Amino acid sequence: MNSPRILVPIPIQDHEKRRFTLGKNYVNSLVACGAIPVLLPTVLSLESWRGMYESADGVLLSGGGDVDPTLFGEPQHEKTYGVDPERDRVEMTLARWALQDDKPLFAICRGIQVVNVALGGSLIQDLPSQQGSDVPHDGTANGLERHQAAHTVRVAPGTHIAQIIGPGETEVNSFHHQALKKIADGLIVTSRAPDGVVESVELPGKRYYIGVQWHPEEMAADREDMLRLFRAFVEACAPSP
Repeated sequence: MNSPRILVPIPIQDHEKRRFTLGKNYVNSLVACGAIPVLLPTVLSLESWRGMYESADGVLLSGGGDVDPTLFGEPQHEKTYGVDPERDRVEMTLARWALQDDKPLFAICRGIQVVNVALGGSLIQDLPSQQGSDVPHDGTANGLERHQAAHTVRVAPGTHIAQIIGPGETEVNSFHHQALKKIADGLIVTSRAPDGVVESVELPGKRYYIGVQWHPEEMAADREDMLRLFRAFVEACAPSP
C-alpha cells in the first residue's frame, strides 16, 4: 500500500528569528502510523498550496496561537495572543476544501478552533476571564508535562471518535485558554470536559473530519487510544491501490 501523504501547514511561530516551526510529535505520530508528512509553509501563494493540497491524501491542522477574532465578528480580547492572519487564511481555506472534497482532516487544539470558525462558529477568547472553571485547561500553568493528563472528557456514544477511542470517560492533556462557543452548522459536539467546555467535534458522514481540543500527539507514545486517533486518520487517508 502506498503511504498516505498528509499535508501539515507550518507557520512562523518564532517571529523574532523568523522560523517555521512544528512540534516533532505531530510528525512522529503520523510516521508511526505509516504516513508521510508534507509540510506546507503558510507564506506560499494560493496556487502553490492548492497544488500541494490536491496531491495530498489528508490534512492535519496543528496547535498554536489564537484565531483572529474579527473572523467571527468580535473585537480582540486583551488575553488573545499570537494572531497570524496568514496562517488563519491558509488553514481555514484547507478546512473548507477538505469539507467540500471529503478529504480526511484531523484538527488538533488550535485546529479545532480554526475548523469551527471556518465553518461559521465562534470562540470563547479567554476561558479564565470570560467563563471561569475549576478544570485545569492550561496544564502547563499547573506544572504538568505535555504528556500528562490534566482532566477528563466524556465521549458521546455512537460517534466516530467513540468508534476509535471508545465512549465514556477518558483522560486528556490540555494546553489552551480559548474554546468553542457557537458551534458551526453541521458540526456535532462529541465530547465535553466536566465544566461543559467542548473537547471534540466531528462532521457526520465524512471519512474522517474530527477536531480535538487536547494534544493526542503528546500522549500517543504512551497511550494506545491516542495513537488510534492518528491510525484511524491515516487509514482514512490511504490512497486507492
